[in-house]
Amino acid sequence: MKNYLITIGLMVWGASLIGQQIPQYSHYVFNQFQLNPAVAGTQECLELRFGFRNQWAGFNEGPKTQFGSVSTRVGRSKEGPKHAVGLKFESDQAGRFSQSLVQLAYAYHFKMSRDMNASLGLFVGFNQFKVDLVGTTQVGPDLGQVDPVLADQQSQQLLVPEVAPGFWMHNERFFFGASIKHVVTNDILDNGEAKLIRHANLSSGYAYKLGQNSHFIPSVRVSYANAAPLAIDVNGMLDFNRKLALGIGYRNGDALVGLMKFNFLNFFTLGYAYDMTLSPMKNASRNSHEVILAISACPGKTGGGFVPCAAYD
Repeated sequence: MKNYLITIGLMVWGASLIGQQIPQYSHYVFNQFQLNPAVAGTQECLELRFGFRNQWAGFNEGPKTQFGSVSTRVGRSKEGPKHAVGLKFESDQAGRFSQSLVQLAYAYHFKMSRDMNASLGLFVGFNQFKVDLVGTTQVGPDLGQVDPVLADQQSQQLLVPEVAPGFWMHNERFFFGASIKHVVTNDILDNGEAKLIRHANLSSGYAYKLGQNSHFIPSVRVSYANAAPLAIDVNGMLDFNRKLALGIGYRNGDALVGLMKFNFLNFFTLGYAYDMTLSPMKNASRNSHEVILAISACPGKTGGGFVPCAAYD
Protein backbone atom coordinates (compact mmCIF):
# COMPACT_ATOMS: atom_id res chain seq x y z
CA MET A 1 0.00 0.00 0.00
CA LYS A 2 2.85 2.37 0.82
CA ASN A 3 4.43 1.76 -2.59
CA TYR A 4 1.13 2.50 -4.29
CA LEU A 5 0.69 5.80 -2.46
CA ILE A 6 4.23 6.85 -3.31
CA THR A 7 3.55 6.09 -6.96
CA ILE A 8 0.30 8.03 -7.00
CA GLY A 9 2.04 10.94 -5.30
CA LEU A 10 4.66 10.91 -8.06
CA MET A 11 1.90 10.95 -10.66
CA VAL A 12 0.27 14.07 -9.30
CA TRP A 13 3.63 15.75 -8.61
CA GLY A 14 4.67 15.00 -12.18
CA ALA A 15 1.40 16.41 -13.50
CA SER A 16 2.09 19.63 -11.63
CA LEU A 17 5.21 20.05 -13.77
CA ILE A 18 3.15 19.85 -16.96
CA GLY A 19 1.56 23.23 -17.52
CA GLN A 20 0.32 23.65 -13.94
CA GLN A 21 -1.52 20.28 -14.17
CA ILE A 22 -3.44 21.36 -17.30
CA PRO A 23 -2.49 21.49 -20.99
CA GLN A 24 -1.38 24.78 -22.50
CA TYR A 25 -3.23 26.34 -25.46
CA SER A 26 -1.94 29.27 -27.54
CA HIS A 27 -4.93 29.54 -29.92
CA TYR A 28 -7.35 29.95 -26.99
CA VAL A 29 -9.72 32.34 -28.82
CA PHE A 30 -10.30 29.64 -31.44
CA ASN A 31 -10.66 26.92 -28.81
CA GLN A 32 -12.89 28.43 -26.13
CA PHE A 33 -15.11 25.41 -25.49
CA GLN A 34 -12.06 23.34 -24.49
CA LEU A 35 -11.60 25.81 -21.61
CA ASN A 36 -15.16 26.79 -20.69
CA PRO A 37 -18.34 24.64 -20.71
CA ALA A 38 -20.60 27.70 -20.99
CA VAL A 39 -19.36 28.21 -24.58
CA ALA A 40 -21.40 25.18 -25.72
CA GLY A 41 -24.24 26.44 -27.89
CA THR A 42 -22.84 29.90 -28.58
CA GLN A 43 -22.36 28.76 -32.16
CA GLU A 44 -25.54 28.34 -34.15
CA CYS A 45 -25.18 24.67 -35.13
CA LEU A 46 -23.23 21.54 -34.36
CA GLU A 47 -19.54 22.39 -33.92
CA LEU A 48 -16.61 19.97 -33.94
CA ARG A 49 -12.97 20.73 -33.17
CA PHE A 50 -9.91 18.51 -33.25
CA GLY A 51 -6.37 19.52 -32.45
CA PHE A 52 -2.81 18.62 -31.57
CA ARG A 53 -0.12 20.56 -29.70
CA ASN A 54 3.56 19.67 -29.71
CA GLN A 55 5.08 21.58 -26.80
CA TRP A 56 8.82 22.28 -27.07
CA ALA A 57 9.30 20.50 -30.40
CA GLY A 58 12.50 18.50 -30.56
CA PHE A 59 12.73 18.10 -26.79
CA ASN A 60 12.80 14.34 -26.26
CA GLU A 61 9.99 14.04 -23.70
CA GLY A 62 8.20 17.37 -24.08
CA PRO A 63 4.43 17.59 -23.55
CA LYS A 64 2.21 16.48 -26.42
CA THR A 65 -1.54 17.09 -26.32
CA GLN A 66 -4.36 15.72 -28.45
CA PHE A 67 -7.79 17.26 -27.93
CA GLY A 68 -11.24 17.45 -29.44
CA SER A 69 -14.81 18.53 -28.78
CA VAL A 70 -18.34 18.54 -30.11
CA SER A 71 -21.13 20.87 -28.97
CA THR A 72 -24.59 21.88 -30.12
CA ARG A 73 -27.75 23.63 -29.03
CA VAL A 74 -30.81 21.62 -28.05
CA GLY A 75 -33.92 23.06 -29.72
CA ARG A 76 -34.28 26.20 -31.83
CA SER A 77 -36.69 28.43 -29.93
CA LYS A 78 -36.33 32.14 -30.75
CA GLU A 79 -37.60 33.35 -27.37
CA GLY A 80 -36.74 32.39 -23.82
CA PRO A 81 -33.84 30.39 -22.34
CA LYS A 82 -31.89 27.94 -24.47
CA HIS A 83 -29.93 24.80 -23.72
CA ALA A 84 -26.78 23.20 -25.14
CA VAL A 85 -24.80 20.02 -24.64
CA GLY A 86 -21.30 18.94 -25.55
CA LEU A 87 -18.45 16.50 -25.11
CA LYS A 88 -14.70 17.09 -24.94
CA PHE A 89 -11.54 15.03 -24.51
CA GLU A 90 -7.87 15.75 -23.79
CA SER A 91 -4.88 13.44 -23.83
CA ASP A 92 -1.68 14.98 -22.48
CA GLN A 93 1.68 13.22 -22.16
CA ALA A 94 5.11 14.35 -20.99
CA GLY A 95 7.81 11.78 -20.42
CA ARG A 96 6.53 8.99 -18.20
CA PHE A 97 3.50 10.95 -17.05
CA SER A 98 0.19 11.22 -18.91
CA GLN A 99 -3.39 12.19 -18.27
CA SER A 100 -6.59 11.55 -20.22
CA LEU A 101 -9.73 13.59 -19.66
CA VAL A 102 -13.30 13.00 -20.88
CA GLN A 103 -16.12 15.38 -19.90
CA LEU A 104 -19.76 15.98 -20.74
CA ALA A 105 -20.99 19.57 -20.86
CA TYR A 106 -24.30 21.32 -20.31
CA ALA A 107 -24.95 25.04 -20.81
CA TYR A 108 -27.99 27.18 -20.02
CA HIS A 109 -28.32 30.34 -22.16
CA PHE A 110 -30.26 33.47 -21.25
CA LYS A 111 -30.43 37.20 -21.96
CA MET A 112 -28.61 39.64 -19.68
CA SER A 113 -29.90 42.63 -21.63
CA ARG A 114 -31.25 43.40 -25.09
CA ASP A 115 -27.75 43.25 -26.58
CA MET A 116 -25.91 40.94 -24.19
CA ASN A 117 -26.24 37.15 -24.09
CA ALA A 118 -24.97 34.97 -21.27
CA SER A 119 -24.68 31.31 -20.32
CA LEU A 120 -23.81 29.12 -17.36
CA GLY A 121 -22.14 25.78 -18.01
CA LEU A 122 -20.77 22.71 -16.29
CA PHE A 123 -18.24 20.05 -17.28
CA VAL A 124 -18.57 16.69 -15.49
CA GLY A 125 -16.33 13.71 -16.20
CA PHE A 126 -13.20 11.81 -15.25
CA ASN A 127 -9.47 12.42 -15.40
CA GLN A 128 -7.11 9.47 -15.58
CA PHE A 129 -3.50 9.95 -14.49
CA LYS A 130 -0.92 7.37 -15.47
CA VAL A 131 2.79 6.88 -14.89
CA ASP A 132 5.01 4.36 -16.70
CA LEU A 133 7.46 2.88 -14.21
CA VAL A 134 9.31 0.44 -16.46
CA GLY A 135 13.05 0.98 -16.01
CA THR A 136 12.63 3.76 -13.44
CA THR A 137 16.00 4.66 -11.90
CA GLN A 138 17.05 6.59 -8.82
CA VAL A 139 18.65 9.97 -8.46
CA GLY A 140 21.17 11.06 -5.85
CA PRO A 141 23.90 8.74 -4.49
CA ASP A 142 22.41 5.73 -6.30
CA LEU A 143 22.03 7.51 -9.64
CA GLY A 144 21.18 5.09 -12.43
CA GLN A 145 20.20 2.20 -10.17
CA VAL A 146 16.71 0.68 -10.43
CA ASP A 147 14.55 2.08 -7.63
CA PRO A 148 13.69 -0.87 -5.29
CA VAL A 149 10.43 0.78 -4.23
CA LEU A 150 9.19 0.82 -7.82
CA ALA A 151 11.06 -2.19 -9.19
CA ASP A 152 8.00 -4.47 -9.33
CA GLN A 153 5.69 -1.84 -10.79
CA GLN A 154 4.95 -1.69 -14.52
CA SER A 155 2.57 1.28 -14.46
CA GLN A 156 0.04 2.89 -12.17
CA GLN A 157 -3.23 4.61 -12.95
CA LEU A 158 -5.49 6.87 -10.95
CA LEU A 159 -9.04 7.82 -11.97
CA VAL A 160 -10.53 10.93 -10.35
CA PRO A 161 -13.76 12.86 -10.93
CA GLU A 162 -13.45 16.18 -12.72
CA VAL A 163 -15.97 19.02 -12.30
CA ALA A 164 -15.52 22.43 -13.95
CA PRO A 165 -18.15 25.22 -13.96
CA GLY A 166 -18.06 28.21 -16.31
CA PHE A 167 -19.73 31.51 -17.18
CA TRP A 168 -19.85 33.21 -20.59
CA MET A 169 -21.24 36.50 -21.90
CA HIS A 170 -21.09 38.02 -25.38
CA ASN A 171 -22.67 40.32 -27.92
CA GLU A 172 -21.79 40.91 -31.57
CA ARG A 173 -18.29 42.24 -30.81
CA PHE A 174 -17.36 41.42 -27.20
CA PHE A 175 -16.90 38.31 -25.10
CA PHE A 176 -15.94 37.55 -21.52
CA GLY A 177 -15.60 34.13 -19.90
CA ALA A 178 -14.66 32.66 -16.52
CA SER A 179 -14.16 29.03 -15.56
CA ILE A 180 -12.61 26.91 -12.80
CA LYS A 181 -10.93 23.55 -13.31
CA HIS A 182 -10.31 20.87 -10.65
CA VAL A 183 -13.19 22.04 -8.44
CA VAL A 184 -12.90 18.63 -6.77
CA THR A 185 -9.30 18.98 -5.61
CA ASN A 186 -8.86 15.29 -4.70
CA ASP A 187 -6.31 14.89 -1.90
CA ILE A 188 -4.23 11.90 -3.01
CA LEU A 189 -2.11 11.41 0.11
CA ASP A 190 -3.44 11.67 3.65
CA ASN A 191 -1.00 14.45 4.52
CA GLY A 192 -2.39 16.62 1.71
CA GLU A 193 1.01 17.03 0.02
CA ALA A 194 -0.21 15.56 -3.27
CA LYS A 195 -3.46 16.85 -4.72
CA LEU A 196 -4.99 18.47 -7.76
CA ILE A 197 -5.01 22.26 -7.64
CA ARG A 198 -7.90 24.50 -8.67
CA HIS A 199 -7.20 26.58 -11.78
CA ALA A 200 -9.12 29.77 -12.54
CA ASN A 201 -9.33 30.97 -16.13
CA LEU A 202 -10.52 34.38 -17.39
CA SER A 203 -10.65 35.42 -21.04
CA SER A 204 -11.97 38.44 -22.89
CA GLY A 205 -11.78 40.03 -26.32
CA TYR A 206 -13.31 42.71 -28.55
CA ALA A 207 -13.66 43.07 -32.33
CA TYR A 208 -12.91 46.57 -33.61
CA LYS A 209 -14.34 47.08 -37.08
CA LEU A 210 -11.87 48.10 -39.79
CA GLY A 211 -13.53 49.10 -43.02
CA GLN A 212 -16.50 47.15 -44.35
CA ASN A 213 -15.65 43.52 -43.56
CA SER A 214 -12.46 43.37 -41.49
CA HIS A 215 -11.77 43.49 -37.74
CA PHE A 216 -8.89 43.93 -35.33
CA ILE A 217 -9.41 41.56 -32.39
CA PRO A 218 -7.31 42.04 -29.23
CA SER A 219 -7.84 39.44 -26.49
CA VAL A 220 -6.42 38.41 -23.16
CA ARG A 221 -6.45 35.24 -21.11
CA VAL A 222 -5.42 35.06 -17.45
CA SER A 223 -4.87 31.75 -15.63
CA TYR A 224 -4.24 31.38 -11.91
CA ALA A 225 -3.41 28.38 -9.74
CA ASN A 226 -2.51 28.49 -6.07
CA ALA A 227 1.25 28.76 -5.43
CA ALA A 228 1.97 29.15 -9.16
CA PRO A 229 2.90 32.28 -11.12
CA LEU A 230 0.07 34.14 -12.83
CA ALA A 231 -0.07 33.16 -16.52
CA ILE A 232 -1.13 35.92 -18.92
CA ASP A 233 -1.68 35.53 -22.68
CA VAL A 234 -2.22 38.66 -24.79
CA ASN A 235 -3.14 38.24 -28.47
CA GLY A 236 -4.05 40.53 -31.35
CA MET A 237 -5.47 39.31 -34.67
CA LEU A 238 -6.50 40.95 -37.94
CA ASP A 239 -9.53 39.22 -39.45
CA PHE A 240 -10.11 39.75 -43.18
CA ASN A 241 -13.75 39.25 -44.21
CA ARG A 242 -14.12 36.18 -41.96
CA LYS A 243 -11.91 34.25 -44.39
CA LEU A 244 -8.37 34.74 -43.10
CA ALA A 245 -7.04 35.94 -39.75
CA LEU A 246 -3.41 36.62 -38.83
CA GLY A 247 -2.05 37.67 -35.48
CA ILE A 248 0.63 37.73 -32.82
CA GLY A 249 0.60 36.96 -29.11
CA TYR A 250 2.72 36.93 -25.99
CA ARG A 251 2.68 34.66 -22.93
CA ASN A 252 4.45 36.24 -19.98
CA GLY A 253 7.88 34.77 -19.38
CA ASP A 254 7.26 31.93 -21.82
CA ALA A 255 6.76 32.58 -25.53
CA LEU A 256 6.08 34.88 -28.45
CA VAL A 257 3.24 33.43 -30.54
CA GLY A 258 2.33 33.66 -34.22
CA LEU A 259 -1.33 32.92 -35.05
CA MET A 260 -3.26 32.01 -38.20
CA LYS A 261 -6.87 31.04 -38.91
CA PHE A 262 -8.21 30.17 -42.38
CA ASN A 263 -11.79 29.36 -43.48
CA PHE A 264 -12.23 27.06 -46.48
CA LEU A 265 -14.91 24.99 -48.26
CA ASN A 266 -17.65 26.79 -46.26
CA PHE A 267 -17.70 24.25 -43.43
CA PHE A 268 -14.04 24.12 -42.32
CA THR A 269 -11.65 26.38 -40.41
CA LEU A 270 -7.98 25.61 -39.86
CA GLY A 271 -6.04 27.26 -37.06
CA TYR A 272 -2.29 27.20 -36.42
CA ALA A 273 -0.13 28.65 -33.65
CA TYR A 274 3.67 28.82 -33.57
CA ASP A 275 5.33 29.51 -30.21
CA MET A 276 8.87 30.91 -30.15
CA THR A 277 10.21 29.94 -26.74
CA LEU A 278 11.53 32.77 -24.56
CA SER A 279 11.89 30.91 -21.26
CA PRO A 280 15.04 28.95 -20.26
CA MET A 281 13.49 25.98 -22.13
CA LYS A 282 14.78 27.63 -25.33
CA ASN A 283 18.12 25.94 -24.63
CA ALA A 284 16.39 22.59 -25.29
CA SER A 285 13.68 23.65 -27.76
CA ARG A 286 12.98 26.95 -29.47
CA ASN A 287 9.43 26.36 -30.67
CA SER A 288 6.03 24.73 -30.14
CA HIS A 289 3.30 23.96 -32.67
CA GLU A 290 -0.47 23.83 -32.33
CA VAL A 291 -2.99 22.84 -35.04
CA ILE A 292 -6.80 22.97 -34.78
CA LEU A 293 -9.44 21.93 -37.32
CA ALA A 294 -13.02 23.15 -36.79
CA ILE A 295 -16.08 21.85 -38.63
CA SER A 296 -19.39 23.74 -38.58
CA ALA A 297 -22.65 22.09 -39.67
CA CYS A 298 -24.36 25.23 -40.98
CA PRO A 299 -22.06 28.23 -41.61
CA GLY A 300 -23.27 31.53 -42.96
CA LYS A 301 -26.78 31.41 -41.49
CA THR A 302 -28.46 33.07 -38.52
CA GLY A 303 -31.72 32.37 -36.79
CA GLY A 304 -33.28 30.79 -33.73
CA GLY A 305 -32.14 33.65 -31.52
CA PHE A 306 -28.50 33.10 -32.48
CA VAL A 307 -26.19 36.11 -32.01
CA PRO A 308 -22.78 35.72 -33.75
CA CYS A 309 -19.73 37.32 -32.14
CA ALA A 310 -17.02 38.60 -34.48
CA ALA A 311 -14.44 38.39 -31.68
CA TYR A 312 -14.30 34.59 -31.36
CA ASP A 313 -16.69 32.57 -33.57
